[in-house]
Amino acid sequence: MPVRDFEEKTVVITRPIERAKVLSDIIESYNGRPVVVPTLELELVESQELIDICNNISSYDWIIFTSPAGVKSFFNTYNGGDVPCRIAVIGVKTEEELNKHNLEADLVPDTFTAEGLLEAFKDIDVTGKCIALPRTLSARTVLPEGLESYGARVMIAESYKSSIPHDASKILKLADDILNDNIDVLTFTSPLTAHNLFKLLKEHRSTQYGDILTKIRSDVIVASIGPITTSALKEYSISAVEPDSYTVKDMINNLLDYMGD
Repeated sequence: MPVRDFEEKTVVITRPIERAKVLSDIIESYNGRPVVVPTLELELVESQELIDICNNISSYDWIIFTSPAGVKSFFNTYNGGDVPCRIAVIGVKTEEELNKHNLEADLVPDTFTAEGLLEAFKDIDVTGKCIALPRTLSARTVLPEGLESYGARVMIAESYKSSIPHDASKILKLADDILNDNIDVLTFTSPLTAHNLFKLLKEHRSTQYGDILTKIRSDVIVASIGPITTSALKEYSISAVEPDSYTVKDMINNLLDYMGD
């Protein structure tokens, strides 16, 4: 039988601090010791493009939210109450944020990735349709380019920024803990959480960077939320445990199964 207990192992959460609580609570419920080390900071942005979308939302056929931060930023700017166009979200956490505004998504893909969302749009005629896409400008181009290949007109609006943390002290402490065998599990919930971590480690611990990577590869269990994040980790020759469904709950369940094998 798979183990259902972390047995007080130390599990690192690298996601932004405002999004860490759910994962931290899940880890604690399985007797793990969550340690939050944010490698990504989110800053909501009220760009002119976002303002334009909010002021002209009735001219759009769809609005697509690809993260809870995008939903928050949109409704921080939008004062119109109901949203008069159809709404698509990339996954359940984004949908939950939308539900806080008494709105339901018209489309949620089976697979919570840009590719999954594009697949869901295959059976919908978006030729000539106007689609609003509030998100970070650092996101991949797969979704807007795919929608445009279907004939849609896509307006991207910066609604938040994903940046490297200004304070690297927790990451430097993490480096020491990895080298001293104090970390059992590292979790990553987006490619940027991985890239930012290794960028900061290389920058601040250049002489130990190789040793840190070696330690992670050999002595730390790494969990990824999905294939895009796993692909980012492979750039550092790090293998990751990955669930079939891309949520933090499924990531932890899959991790527990792996540890029990």
